[in-house]
Amino acid sequence: MKRERFIFLIVFLALVSFALSSCGQKQADTGDKAKEQPKQVYNLKMNVIYPPPTYDWEAKKIATEVFAKRVEEATKGQVKIQFFYNSQLSPVPQGLDAIRKGVADLWSGSSTWGGTIPESDVIWLPFGFRGAEHAMHVMRETEVGKIFDEAYKKQGAHVLMYWPSGGMVFISKKPVRSVDDVRGLKLRFSYAIWKSWYKRMDASPVNLAVAEQYEGLMRGTADATIYPDYTITTYKFDEVCKYVTEPAIVDPGLCYVLINNEKWNSLPADVRKAIEKVVAETEKETIAATKKLTEYALDNAVKKGVQIIKLNRKEFDRFKESAMPAWEEFAAKSPECAQMVKVLKEDIKKWEETRPEAKEWYDKWLSK
Repeated sequence: MKRERFIFLIVFLALVSFALSSCGQKQADTGDKAKEQPKQVYNLKMNVIYPPPTYDWEAKKIATEVFAKRVEEATKGQVKIQFFYNSQLSPVPQGLDAIRKGVADLWSGSSTWGGTIPESDVIWLPFGFRGAEHAMHVMRETEVGKIFDEAYKKQGAHVLMYWPSGGMVFISKKPVRSVDDVRGLKLRFSYAIWKSWYKRMDASPVNLAVAEQYEGLMRGTADATIYPDYTITTYKFDEVCKYVTEPAIVDPGLCYVLINNEKWNSLPADVRKAIEKVVAETEKETIAATKKLTEYALDNAVKKGVQIIKLNRKEFDRFKESAMPAWEEFAAKSPECAQMVKVLKEDIKKWEETRPEAKEWYDKWLSK
């Protein structure tokens, strides 16, 4: 009897051991299979309204190609961004609609929809920024940036990243040293928000598409354009214009990357966090890159006989005063626009009183 009990116990323990082993193996198999499950990959398309970059180190390159590469690396391949220059995915006027419909997941450019989103024109207020550091501060650290982003969210998009372009300067065939020199000047008309400003200066507006500027300046259809400073070299304006006037009317011309709201919210939280970290890194890098491109372009232009005119403080203040109707016109567009103007005026005053960057900006661009 004892022998039979002993044999029974041996068999029982063997069965228990086998059962536990099988269970453990199933759990291990289940765990392995879970680990083997590939994470979802998000393929995003970015519509860039500009032509490809000229230099590997310029802000446009960093904000597009370098940014896409960093995002893929930071998300371990979960997010892949394919970019399309020259608005290949949709024409500029239809860019916002393309984001809503998913034709493009991301869009990189600058404010072109003031009629639909009046708040977006804040970046074109003449003399609203004091350099790239100030512009980034305004959009990232003040209520202006919050209102700007909220306006886009109502249209189905979210501002993912800002990146500065060159300062919007007078590029002219005739010297512009004062407000008086603009009177009667055939000046390319750029943005609706500048209409009252042009009238205040008695300029003669000329409608020219971006691609038509060179020929218009060459043929005398226009005497001047207000365009990013680096284009004096990259657009070869130095062949038809011999004057650049600083400080820039808008410094910098601010660009940004939008992303479809639903697409952004569909990304896992850890993926969004990884992308935001890349954004912060990239924004800082584009500031230095833009300064470098401006200096490089202006130095090359000078070698080709272009004169860089720096306004004195009196004429700079006259230009600012002449631009105030544009600010008032913008503020009247909506309560949000009015609040942006209020905040921006207060911020400029505080920035100039407390930040060394403001003094550096004035010292660099104004004549002594």
